[in-house]
Amino acid sequence: MQFHSFLEFVPKIQELRLPGLSEQLTMAPAIRKQLLDKPIINPKKAAVICLFYEGLHGETCFYLIRRSSYPGVHSNQVGFPGGQIDSADQTPWDAAKRELWEELGISPQQVTKIRKIPPLYIPPSHFWVDCFLGYSTAKTELNLDQNEVKEVISVSLAEFINAIKSFTNQVESKGVETPIYMLSDNTVWGATAMMLAEIKSIISQALS
Repeated sequence: MQFHSFLEFVPKIQELRLPGLSEQLTMAPAIRKQLLDKPIINPKKAAVICLFYEGLHGETCFYLIRRSSYPGVHSNQVGFPGGQIDSADQTPWDAAKRELWEELGISPQQVTKIRKIPPLYIPPSHFWVDCFLGYSTAKTELNLDQNEVKEVISVSLAEFINAIKSFTNQVESKGVETPIYMLSDNTVWGATAMMLAEIKSIISQALS
């Protein structure tokens, strides 16, 4: 889909009823489902953004990133730009924009919010994460924070909408079969795949 056409669907995306956890769980690892009934006590807060933009040929794309290697549970994983909410952030949306600026060099003034999807808890890192959909019409040269971002992955909306759920036993411990998306030749799983499942549902409804 061309980006100018995608922008015409933004009002419909904003109005749709969100499927929420039921859709997210279609891409949840088995261990995640086992933890649903456990209480979440004093989680850390984070915010991420699925940012849509115009690709080289006018097509609609969004950014994923591969995080740099570091001593942590999300080392070298693929996810959305974003991170922990700081005390200086007035809202989770402000945090998502700040992290986008710090990680990719995209100015907050160039980003427009579409909507927020229901938050998701990430047990391994004990984060409660708000995920926002947004877009940018600006032509921006990315400036990566090499300490946090190993590479940027551009995913076309067409590829994403046509992506099929599959499984691998290479990402979870103990060889557990885990649902994944393959996007731009990258394995996407866990919380990011769960958020993408809901985003895919929302956009598919808007385009139907």
